[in-house]
Amino acid sequence: MKHLDEGEQRSESDPAIRPQLFPLQKSAGSSFEWVKSRRPSLAHGRQISFLRERAQSTILSMDGTVEDPETDVSMTEIRDDIPPKSTSMYELADTGVRKGDKFDPFDLQREPTLESGLPPELWTVIQSAPANFTPEYFLDVSRNLLENPNLTASHLARAELSYSSFTDATFNPTATHPHELAGIIKHMKADHQPLLLSGGVRDYTLEWTVVRKLIPRNPKLDQPLMQTCHLYVSTATVPVTSLNGTISQIEAERYMIVYLPHATSPDSIPFYHPKVRALAILYSHHPSLSTSSYSGTLSIYYSLFPSYPLDNRLSRTALKMLEIIHKHSRGRQAGYTKRVHHDQIISQKRFQDTYAYLKGKYAKPLIDNWVEQTPATKHVFEDLGIAAFLIEIWIDMYSGKNRALPNSINGMDKNASNEFEDEWRKRARQNFPGFVDIGCGNGLLVYILNQEGWDGWGFDARRRKTWDTFAPTELYNPGKLQEMLLVPEVLNIHNDTETSMDADATALGIDGIVNGLDTSTPGPATHNGIFPSSTFIISNHADELTAWTPMLAFLSESPFIAIPCCSHNFGGTRFRAPDRSAKRSSKKTSSSSSASTSTTLSSKPAIDEDGAATTPTSSPAHSNSALQSFPAPPAPKPPKPPSAYASLCAYTSYLTTQIHYIPEKEHLRIPSTRNIAILGREKRDPGTCMGNMSDKLQFVREIVEREMADVAEGGIEQVRLLWLKRGGGLVKGKGDGSKDLGVHG
Repeated sequence: MKHLDEGEQRSESDPAIRPQLFPLQKSAGSSFEWVKSRRPSLAHGRQISFLRERAQSTILSMDGTVEDPETDVSMTEIRDDIPPKSTSMYELADTGVRKGDKFDPFDLQREPTLESGLPPELWTVIQSAPANFTPEYFLDVSRNLLENPNLTASHLARAELSYSSFTDATFNPTATHPHELAGIIKHMKADHQPLLLSGGVRDYTLEWTVVRKLIPRNPKLDQPLMQTCHLYVSTATVPVTSLNGTISQIEAERYMIVYLPHATSPDSIPFYHPKVRALAILYSHHPSLSTSSYSGTLSIYYSLFPSYPLDNRLSRTALKMLEIIHKHSRGRQAGYTKRVHHDQIISQKRFQDTYAYLKGKYAKPLIDNWVEQTPATKHVFEDLGIAAFLIEIWIDMYSGKNRALPNSINGMDKNASNEFEDEWRKRARQNFPGFVDIGCGNGLLVYILNQEGWDGWGFDARRRKTWDTFAPTELYNPGKLQEMLLVPEVLNIHNDTETSMDADATALGIDGIVNGLDTSTPGPATHNGIFPSSTFIISNHADELTAWTPMLAFLSESPFIAIPCCSHNFGGTRFRAPDRSAKRSSKKTSSSSSASTSTTLSSKPAIDEDGAATTPTSSPAHSNSALQSFPAPPAPKPPKPPSAYASLCAYTSYLTTQIHYIPEKEHLRIPSTRNIAILGREKRDPGTCMGNMSDKLQFVREIVEREMADVAEGGIEQVRLLWLKRGGGLVKGKGDGSKDLGVHG
């Protein structure tokens, strides 16, 4: 896909920038059919079957395009199926599925007309569909879309609310001027003040008003847009005009969301928003219309600019918006609950703002200079996202100030707010103790973070070609990336370091290792995993090093982040991580040489299957004692076992609790299915002394021996041999070069 330089114009007709659309056309049979179109410039040799496999990971946009989260590139959704023909308003499906359960838009020429209350000379109905859900679910979805417009437009990142009447006691729904709407309105910037519909909507009352700013994903291509959103509610009877012109009245509840862009012409509206003066989503709930049919009608209306008539793109946008609202409303009614919760540690705004800045600064040159065989876009955008998250985490940890803006500056202009942000960032960099990226792979993350002023280094068992593409700068030099193997000091069963190094060299097939560096053969050096105190440890898809990450943090008394990928035990062998969420509350810990350590280990918080810390209990994690007073359902299905990845994340969190850290979990906004980050930033008992290094090493050895008891009956010596054998295979060129000892793609 073509990359645009800053200031370059984007043409909506340019197929290299915006994929061509496949318009809907009316056929002679009054049903919509997909127009088949040649699309050689969009296929790029990809098979349709491959795209189908990726369908679950795509994000639908308002204009019918989809976004590939792995490439961060928009492409046209390939549809090789024909949608079902439109059916009459009173027809029932022969399949037994109730009409309105599936999204099936009407043919408006064959349907009776439900009056909307909007002036027909200004508003045009674009799409309409039957729907089976109660109004509360439509309202829930509408509220969610206020702050998450990216659900209907993949070119948007989020929305920022400038005004909301939900908790405003001064809100006046009968206002005829924006300043009369609420007491605070007249103190807001002129372009942030809400717009009103002149005269309101007949038979409706205004329920709430929101003013929001739509934030684009790529600010170099699109500008933000202010928009006013109103909810109007009506319980008046609704006139229905049949196909023969007969008018009847029905009882119905109508809920209308009106969106008013703060724009005076089509040219001032960004690409991601329909080029209309206003649009309205209407849900009419009329269960008494037909007891055997659907209970509601979902419709979308446009108020068009005289200079910009309805076209195929506007129609497709309306169809897609209606489909998404229908799908989400039906899902909520069916009991869907969101399982993945983003932005638990860092807010969406902070992350996306930093990510947009990094992407604009680094993405194009990094992609253009990519020399690896792996996909450039995936790795670049993934590491930019991780870098954005880490930078915001470090500002919280090392700025010395609470990140929440004081109330006194909430009303400040953007420049004043940016001054506070810059000051916090400057202080955090000054107090930052440095980082180490273990298993740093292509080194992108190390390079980006150093370039942004966060000093640190990384190492990997195998040197990458990308390392040579990073030009030395004032903040970065080639010494920041080192080729070396990690051989944890925990595995040192000898009394002195030199003896340990000689033994490691023998096991690895290298002679003459002195002070961690090979002086005779061209093999990599080794590192014992003990870093300067407080060094922030990064373990990004480090595979064999994932389980070791909390242990290394404990030894160095450092915070860490682990982003698990593939499951490996402490010996470096692939395995399925045990489901500690079900076993560890009843598992007895082995004895410890330190009485205080053993006492502390006996009270560990439990971890759920996704890796989140929970309150400790005296009963097993899956005990049903709390449900004894309720009748058990007949023939209950056994709980679905967690996935291998969920087990690995839970296991990483479990190991974090073993070393007395509090695990935190975040689903990162990166183009990877392995996107869960486990953080260990705080100790469970901050004032507790962990003893000297010898005590800490012994403590970690006992954890390793306990976890490896099933496969390493010989204790820490056998674990060491397994680990060195894994590393030796890599040094001699054996094994999978992309996975051994933390080699990261």
